[in-house]
Order: sequence, then structure tokens, then C-alpha cells
Amino acid sequence: MRDRMLQRLAYWLIPPGFQNVIRKFLSAPGLDLDPTTAAVRRIVEKNSRFRNSHLGERCFILATGPSIKEQDLTVLKGELCIAVSHFFLHKDLDVVSPKYHVLAPYHPPFGFDDIRTVFAGMKKYYKNKPMVFCGHRPYEYSIYNFLQKHPEYKDENNFFLDYSLSSILDEENYNKEECWDICEKPFEIRSVIYSAIQVAFYMGCKEIYLLGCDHDYLNDTQRVSNHHFYREEDGTSDVANLSAFTTERWFGEYHTRWRDYRLINTYLTQKGCRIFNATKGGMLDVFPRVDFTEMFKVK
Repeated sequence: MRDRMLQRLAYWLIPPGFQNVIRKFLSAPGLDLDPTTAAVRRIVEKNSRFRNSHLGERCFILATGPSIKEQDLTVLKGELCIAVSHFFLHKDLDVVSPKYHVLAPYHPPFGFDDIRTVFAGMKKYYKNKPMVFCGHRPYEYSIYNFLQKHPEYKDENNFFLDYSLSSILDEENYNKEECWDICEKPFEIRSVIYSAIQVAFYMGCKEIYLLGCDHDYLNDTQRVSNHHFYREEDGTSDVANLSAFTTERWFGEYHTRWRDYRLINTYLTQKGCRIFNATKGGMLDVFPRVDFTEMFKVK
């Protein structure tokens, strides 16, 4: 319990930049004090099978914002879809049948019970098993450690994204290829959407459409629940996590996300890949907006 409390304090009190330096030091040759991360680094080599596996295709990234309840997702049948987090709770899951599912790395205050909720949910609701990309950072209650303790949830379709040595995206490194290589050190994420974009780009997708990316927490910084299309009690609760956020921290978080999205958009556009925001409403204005309904109207 004491170690977990110290990890939580470190997560909230040590700036991300210093966390990166510490992680790099601990992972330097001869100083790898985290055998879990070393194991994950070996596993990520399997990701090479996905390079350009969907070259030139379009894909839809399915997030979990409340707006996605208001959109008819059945039109996505047969489309290439990448779901994230708790999307498996969506009523149209069987029709959409995402080929891929992405999970962000876990951090305090989340533990194994929260991870079990997600893996049990995927096992229960998915009829067609997707390939699952699991984010990893050194953390006692990481997905990797969970799967070691609970092999009943292990699957050959589980892959990992290693963020243990990731750099925070900035004006100096956003155009470096290693930041976009999911077999190497993809850039640090602030949202699972980043991971899904990294995967889609690595697979060679030329058009990426975002759905359910409301990003509207600033509309009410005191609200700590009901930020998703599903009921809080049906998924993993964010209440304990979001309760620690101050208004100042929210503004800092959104400034970072918007800067990252701008750099992501700049790099992908240079590479001939476009991101469009097909979310109904929301605050995200970095990417060009498209009307999701109009996209599927029969002409």
C-alpha cells in the first residue's frame, strides 16, 4: 500500500519531463531495473507485421464521448475501425465489429480491478475478437503485469505499445520517424486517441476520421463523471482520477493536447495522411470538420 501511495504521489507531483528522464536513466544499458519493461520491449517487435497493412485505406477511430450516442454507427459496417477504451459497451458493437482495439497505459489511481473490468468486458461483448494494442509504462498495475497474473485473459491477438522511453511531443521531435514507429519509442500520449492515431498511421491509413472525441471537459471543470456514452457504473470510473484535477490543471492539460494535435496534424499532412473530426459537437477544432451523416448518404 505504501509503495502504491508513493507511486501516486510521483505521478501527480513530478512533471512529465522529469518522469521521462528518470525512466530513461532506469532503462539505460546495465541499469534496467524494470524487468517488465524489458519484456515489453521484446514483445513490441511483433508490431512490425502491421506496417502498411492497410496502405491507402481510410479508418475510423471510435472514442467514447457522449456524442457518439447521437450518431448512427451502423453505417460503419464493413469499414476499417479502431475502437478505444470502453467502446465495447456501445449498442452497435456487433454491427461495427472493430478490427482493432486500443487501450492506454494504466496509472494511479487505477489498479488490476479496473483492468479486469475492461478485459472481461471485451471478452463478454466482442463476438469477433479484435487485435488489441495495450499501452505500457512502468507501473505496478500495468496491463502487462495484469496478464501475467491472470493468464486467462491472455490472447495471441494482444500487442503492446511501449511508452517507457517516450518523449513528449514538441516542435523539435514531432517530425522524427522514431516518434511514429510503434516498434520503437512512439511519442508520449495524453489521450488514448494519440495511440489510435499512431497505430492507424503506422498501418498506412491515408484518411483518419475521429468519432466520439468530444474533448469538452473545459465546459464544466467541476464535473467528474458522465463524460462517456455509457453509464459510469458499467465501466471503469474516472471519478477518483478527475477529482484530483484543478481548473488550472485542466487548462494546462488542454493546452498540451491542442499543441500535440497541431503537431500531429502537421506531420501527418506532410506525409499525405489527413485527419478529420467527424464528432458531433465537442471542442476539438484542430482537424477539419466533416459531417458524418453526409459521408454515408446515398447519392
